Amino acid sequence: MTRKEFLHELQVALQGEIGQAAVNENIKYYDNYIMEESRKGKSEEEVTAQLGNPRLIAKTLIDTSDKVGASQGQYYSGDYGGQPAGAGRGFRAEYSGQDGWDVRFGRMKLNSWFGKLMLVLAAVLIVVVVANVVAFLLPILVPVILVMLFYSLFFGNKR
Repeated sequence: MTRKEFLHELQVALQGEIGQAAVNENIKYYDNYIMEESRKGKSEEEVTAQLGNPRLIAKTLIDTSDKVGASQGQYYSGDYGGQPAGAGRGFRAEYSGQDGWDVRFGRMKLNSWFGKLMLVLAAVLIVVVVANVVAFLLPILVPVILVMLFYSLFFGNKR
């Protein structure tokens, strides 16, 4: 695998899983490493074979970034149940440099089109549930309110 293929596969595997600044930093690191080893006389294919599968490297980087981010206070978290920030549960937002905030709920990135669609669907579901509860309670509450109003007008405390 050439340097270019290795870096492309690594970038594809990292994209959307960690902040863009971290993706760029890791791509730059591996690019420099491959170039340095090539200067020492190894071919790009030898260096990339020595490094291993870029997808496995990406998985390790993603898992490590969650744990490191939590210990360094990189995430602003609304996690539940005593889970540490960045543990893959709850809401968290990570500042990723030039791209701004990377907002996530669990592993789902909320500033992606899929995340936005899920937020809209959740909002619609909440509105439907509230409307059904109101529609269920309205026939019960209206007669109760009318009876209370009638009672207070005709039999209420007269002074």
